[in-house]
Amino acid sequence: MNLKFRYQAKLTLVYLALFVVVQSLISLVFVQTMTDNVRSQALQQLDTSALIFQRIVQQRVDVLGASAQLLSKDYGFREAIATEDDNTIRSALQNQKARFGADLAYLLDLDERVTAVTDANQPMRVPNISDALKDMAEVEGIGAKLVELDGHLHQLVVVPVQAPITIAWVAFGFELDEEYAEEIKRLSAIDLEVAFVHRPGSDDLFQLATAFANAPVFDQSSASNKDRSYTSTGSFDEAGIFYKYLPLSSTIDGQQIAAILSFSEKSAYQPYRLLFITTVVILGVGFLLLVVGSLAVASGITRPLRQLTNAVQKVAGGDYHEVQCTSQGDEIADLTDSFNAMVNTVREREQRILFQAYHDTETGLPNRLQFEKSLNGRCCERNPYTIAVFEVQQLRELRTFLDHTNISELMQGVGARLKQILATDVARLSTETFAAVIHHPSDTNPKIAEVLKSFLEPCQVAGIVVDIQLRIGLVNFPSDGEDAELLLRQAHAALDRCRTSGKSYAWFDQDSTVLQKRRLSIMSELRQGLKNGEVNFAYQPKVNLLSGQVEVVEALVRWNSTTHGFIPPDEFIPIAERTGDIRHLTDWGLETAIRQASDWHNQGLEIAVALNLSANDLTNHRLPDQVMGLLNRYQLPIRLLKLEVTESAVMHDMDRALAVLNRLHDLGLFLSIDDYGTGYSSLSYLKQLPMDELKIDKAFVLKLASNMEDQILVRSTIELAHNLGLTVTAEGVEDAQSVELLRQYGCDMVQGYHICRPVSAADLETFVRNQKENAPA
Repeated sequence: MNLKFRYQAKLTLVYLALFVVVQSLISLVFVQTMTDNVRSQALQQLDTSALIFQRIVQQRVDVLGASAQLLSKDYGFREAIATEDDNTIRSALQNQKARFGADLAYLLDLDERVTAVTDANQPMRVPNISDALKDMAEVEGIGAKLVELDGHLHQLVVVPVQAPITIAWVAFGFELDEEYAEEIKRLSAIDLEVAFVHRPGSDDLFQLATAFANAPVFDQSSASNKDRSYTSTGSFDEAGIFYKYLPLSSTIDGQQIAAILSFSEKSAYQPYRLLFITTVVILGVGFLLLVVGSLAVASGITRPLRQLTNAVQKVAGGDYHEVQCTSQGDEIADLTDSFNAMVNTVREREQRILFQAYHDTETGLPNRLQFEKSLNGRCCERNPYTIAVFEVQQLRELRTFLDHTNISELMQGVGARLKQILATDVARLSTETFAAVIHHPSDTNPKIAEVLKSFLEPCQVAGIVVDIQLRIGLVNFPSDGEDAELLLRQAHAALDRCRTSGKSYAWFDQDSTVLQKRRLSIMSELRQGLKNGEVNFAYQPKVNLLSGQVEVVEALVRWNSTTHGFIPPDEFIPIAERTGDIRHLTDWGLETAIRQASDWHNQGLEIAVALNLSANDLTNHRLPDQVMGLLNRYQLPIRLLKLEVTESAVMHDMDRALAVLNRLHDLGLFLSIDDYGTGYSSLSYLKQLPMDELKIDKAFVLKLASNMEDQILVRSTIELAHNLGLTVTAEGVEDAQSVELLRQYGCDMVQGYHICRPVSAADLETFVRNQKENAPA
C-alpha cells in the first residue's frame, strides 16, 4: 500500500512542482517588473524634487540678491559706511534681514574685516568671502555661494557697495536647516527627506550638516565626482531607501557641499501593497485548488493501478483471475487488457512448468519430486505399503547402438509396461530407475514375479529386438523408514544388494546400512586423512633375478584412519574412484613417491619407485605435465620413476587413456601393465599399449610350484612378453621353488612376500643395505 501511496504522492508532487515553477516564474517576473517600475518612478520623483529644490534655492538667492543690491545703492547706507556709523549700518542690515528672513547679514570692508553685524552680541565669526565670490559680485552685480561655518551650511549672497568704486561688501545668508528642508518637502509630490552634507577637502569624508545628524547613509565612493549628480539606493534604520546625490558647491581644494534627497522604499511600494496582497491570495487559492485537483487526478490514475497491483499480488500467490477494467478505450484499459493477457500466459506457462517440474520429459511419467511428494502424503496416512525401485540394466551399452529417440521410446515402453502390470502410478526417478507404490504389502511378491516374467519378453524399438533386464529394490513402510527421502535411500540400498548378490530383486537389509554408512564416512574422511598424514606408502621391493639386487620398489598406499583404524586399499580406493577423490590421492602419491625416490637418490641409493595409476588418472590430459613438473622440482632422473596401469583402467576410456600413455611414453617414462591375466588379456589391446613391462598377476604365481596349468600360463606369458620386447615381473612369489621356476622361464624380476613384505621407507633402506652386504662378491 505504501508503494501505491508514494506513486500517488509523486504524481501530485509533480503537478505541484510544475505549478510552483510556473507561478514562481510569473511571480518573479511580476516582482521584478514591479520593482523596476517602483524604482523608475522613485528616481523620477527624486529628479523632480531636485529641480524643485534648485528652483527654491535660486528663488531665495534672487530675493536676497535684490534686497542686497537695493541696500547697497541706498545713499544713506553708503554714507553710513563712509562715516563708519555702525548703528545706522546695523539697523539697515537688521531691517533687511528681518524683512527677507535671512539668517546672516554683515558688512566687510576692503580689508575683509567685519565692520558690522546684525547682532552686537553675536561673536565676530562669519563665513569668509572668497576673492572669486567678490569678483563674481563685481562682474554680475550679485555673487552667490554655499559655504560651511562650524558645521552649518549657508547660502551666502554678496553684493558690492560702490561709491562709485567698491568700498565694502554687504552679505546676506540663510542656513540650509530643517525648516528649509521642510519647505522643500512640502512642495514635493512624494514623502521626501532632505539632508545636506559637506567635506573640507578631497581626501576627507562627507559630513552631515549639524542640522541633519539623523539623515540616511549614502554611497560616498560614488560621490567622488563632485560635479555629477546621481541616484542610488541605501539604508536607514535597517530600511531601504532611494536617494539622489545633488552637488551644490565645490572648490578647487576639494571642499564640497551637496544635498541628499531620499525616499523610503516602503513608501515607494505602498501603492502596490494591495496589488501584491491580492496576487499572493490568488496564488494561494490557486495552489490549494491545484492540490485538490492533483489529488483527484492522481487518485483517478492510481486507482486502476492499485487494482492491478492487488491483482499482481494475487498472481504471485497463485490466483490467476483476470482484472475487470472500469474504463474503456484509454491507456488504462489497454494496460488492463495487456495485464489479463499476461496473466493467461503466465497461468499456461506455470502449468507447463509445474508439469515439467513434476514429470519426466521423456516418458511423461511423474518424476522423483512428484513421487516424493505423493510418498510424504501417504506417510501421513500411516497405512503400510511397499516401495519398489526398478533399475534398467545395460542401458549404457544400449546407447552405443540406439540413438536418443530410440532410448526415449524404449524407456516409455518400460514405464508403460510397469504401469500396466502393477496397476498403479509409476514414476521415473532417474535415467535408469523407475519407482512405484504397491499399496498392499501382501501383493508385493506376486507383483514382482509378474514384472520379472513380463520382461522376459523382449521389447522392440526401431525394428530392433531389445532384451530388458531389471533389478528391483524393495522397502516397506513404516518398518524401513517413515519419510520419503529415507525410504528411497533404503530402496537404493536394496538395489545395491541386488548388484552384489546378482539376484533380480532384494529387500532392504538394515545390516547393509552399516556398511553404507562406513563407505560414506570413508568418502568424507579420505581428503582430510591426506592432509593429516594418516595416509602413507609401504614399499615392496622387486628383485632382479640376474643380479639378485633390488632395483625397483612398488609404492603401496596404506591408510591408518584415526576413526576406523586400518582401511584396506581395496576398500577405499574404489570409493575414491567413484567420488573423484582419486585425483587428490594421485596428486599426493606422485609427489610423495617422487620426493622419496629423490631422497634415496641423494643418499646414493639408485632405487626406482613404481606407482599405480587409476582409470581416472588415465583420462587426465594434464597428468604428463604434472609428472614432469614434479621430476624437475625434485631433480629426480626420469629412469627412477615407473608408472603401472591395469588392463581394466585402460579399457575404461581407451582412446583418452592411449593418448595420455603415449605422451608419457614419449617423455621417456617407464610404463608397466599391471595384473596381467585378470582383465581383458587381449593381444590386440596389448599390442596397442605403449608398455615397457608386463606384470603377471599373483593369481597365477601363488601356486606356481604345484600347479601345472599355472606353470604353462606363466611360461607362455613370459615368452610372449619377451617376443613383444617387454620385460616381465611376477607378483605374489611366496616360496623359493617359485623363484627357481621363474628364473628358468626367463622372468626378469620377482616380487612377493618370499622376497619382502611391504615395509616403511626406513625399513626398506635397511633391507637394501643388508642385501648388498650379503651379496656374493
